[in-house]
Amino acid sequence: MKNKFIIAVGSNIESPDGFNPIENCNKAINELSKFNIKIIQKSSWYLSEPIPKSSQPKYYNSVFLCNSNHNVNKVLEIIQIIEQKYGRVRVFKNMPRCIDLDIISFNRNIKKTLLLTIPHPRMHLRKFVLLPLFEIDSHWLHPLFKKNIQFFLEKVKCQKIIKLKIDWFIQLKLLRN
Repeated sequence: MKNKFIIAVGSNIESPDGFNPIENCNKAINELSKFNIKIIQKSSWYLSEPIPKSSQPKYYNSVFLCNSNHNVNKVLEIIQIIEQKYGRVRVFKNMPRCIDLDIISFNRNIKKTLLLTIPHPRMHLRKFVLLPLFEIDSHWLHPLFKKNIQFFLEKVKCQKIIKLKIDWFIQLKLLRN
């Protein structure tokens, strides 16, 4: 059975290998296919302020819809492997990161364990998750709160976020040629 799930990706600093935030994210996204995770749809890139507010750089964010035969625990294990491969370091909460992959939703189920909470416990408070998710699935309903994305977007309308006008991956390819 194919599981359908949503992953959010973000970055706000260079990787240890010197890749910029968009390159970090694209490399991590491409890595998923090596683990038999298929990306069905991807949102645009967004630029957002860090939450909670801080002096760290702005984040580049996107959300994508995936499917795979893996269960949610295996997907979590895979994204943690990918984060580690691309230089993710966890020293303290909300620190700048070169790559951040989060499972936002998995088969629209609810799950809470010591290692994982589905849907993501703060996704409904983050415009940088909600706006890209709205772009790829405007009818998505929060399985726990039974509210749609528009409801949550209204609650976070003061959070600053910019939709980037072109896909940064294409722009990076143009710059390198």
